[in-house]
Amino acid sequence: MHSASPGAEHLSESIMTNNPFTYGNPISDPRRFFGREHEIELVFSRLRNAEFESSSLVGERRIGKTSLLNYLADRDVRRRYDLLPGTHMFVYVDLQIMNQEVTPVRLWQRLLRQMGRVCQDSTVHQAIDEIRQQDTIDNFALADLFDIIDEKNQFVVFLLDEFEKVTENPNFGTDFFYGLRSLAIQHHLALVTSSRRELIELCHSEAIRSSPFFNIFANINVGLFTEDEARDLIDTSLDGTEVEFSEDIVQMIFRIAGFHPYFLQAACYHAFETYRRPLPLLEQAQLIAGQLYQEAAPHVASYWHTSDEHEKIVLTLLALLERRGHGSGQRFDLADLHEYYARSDQTMSRLEKRGLIVEHEDGFKLFNAAFGDWITEEITDVAHDPRGYDDWLHANRPTFDKLSNTARHEIGQILPKISDQYRDLIVNWVSDPKNLLTAAALLRSVLNR
Repeated sequence: MHSASPGAEHLSESIMTNNPFTYGNPISDPRRFFGREHEIELVFSRLRNAEFESSSLVGERRIGKTSLLNYLADRDVRRRYDLLPGTHMFVYVDLQIMNQEVTPVRLWQRLLRQMGRVCQDSTVHQAIDEIRQQDTIDNFALADLFDIIDEKNQFVVFLLDEFEKVTENPNFGTDFFYGLRSLAIQHHLALVTSSRRELIELCHSEAIRSSPFFNIFANINVGLFTEDEARDLIDTSLDGTEVEFSEDIVQMIFRIAGFHPYFLQAACYHAFETYRRPLPLLEQAQLIAGQLYQEAAPHVASYWHTSDEHEKIVLTLLALLERRGHGSGQRFDLADLHEYYARSDQTMSRLEKRGLIVEHEDGFKLFNAAFGDWITEEITDVAHDPRGYDDWLHANRPTFDKLSNTARHEIGQILPKISDQYRDLIVNWVSDPKNLLTAAALLRSVLNR
């Protein structure tokens, strides 16, 4: 890196403009929406086809699902895809506010109220008001309403954000899902839902999980940006300001934030702020990284805690390999990963779909450096152990004694440096004879630093 940020002193005196990068709230202005061309085209093409079909947007928290729904709902955007406000009612509902007390009737009242606000046909509007006033709303009444909507050649699109709040709610039984499916396949109704996992994985009962309701959706994965999309976000956002990020800063942002929209915006926000005062480039980079790691912690913690054991092992493996390589950004192919965890290939596709790892021609790596640093610190945080290693060993002696002598020796050198809540995870990983020596050696090489 250069010793100082070019032009930083001059820029710091003249930058009075608002920071063009934002994070925390979803993007509401379509002019500030970037990427997702493939996902947008898929959703709109299914709405334009003869069957007026539904889509399910699937992606991790903070990946940009709400921003995408906001973009789809924009009147000018819809016009470009020939879905006109006079015939197509787009109804957005944020289901995150739902609690376990909400019932199907209460949800339908909310949906109908929103439909009434955007409906431009007087006959349909009157029918919506009449059904909304009823104390009970059954499937026959809804079918009658949508008959009127069909006769008037009107179309309804429900944009349902955080739809797992419905599938996980025990008040919503099979009758609700069968009724909603019937409306969607028999009438001019399409659903565009968002959820962090595929809906069928987020059901409160087996009866709901086996419902044909889920067959009406095409699952559309909302993942990471491409590098071109990330660069477009940076360049377009900076256009009109007096700031230009050096390539060194851009590469540093890509390393610590990756191509994840939320982390990218956060890192760019802090990078822009550093141009308001003269700083050497190294200090500038350290400040950006420090701010991002602080912002990232609760979000990467959520990704970690919603991962299963196999996913956590692969994520830990990649974090340790990155730490051993001193943050070089090296990628690791499946042969490399098999050497340390024989079951890694069964997990890679799930993690890639979630946007937690990225694949290139030369292998895999975590989606950003902040995640790897957080994982390594999380599993080695022995300072906050509720009990010491000796207490843990005493409580788990029967399991430990079943291991081979070699496994007990190798694991015994590692576990004292592992946080109490992750010792079982490490034992389950390292005790596999296929991985014992290589995995133990990797852990020692990182933990002994």
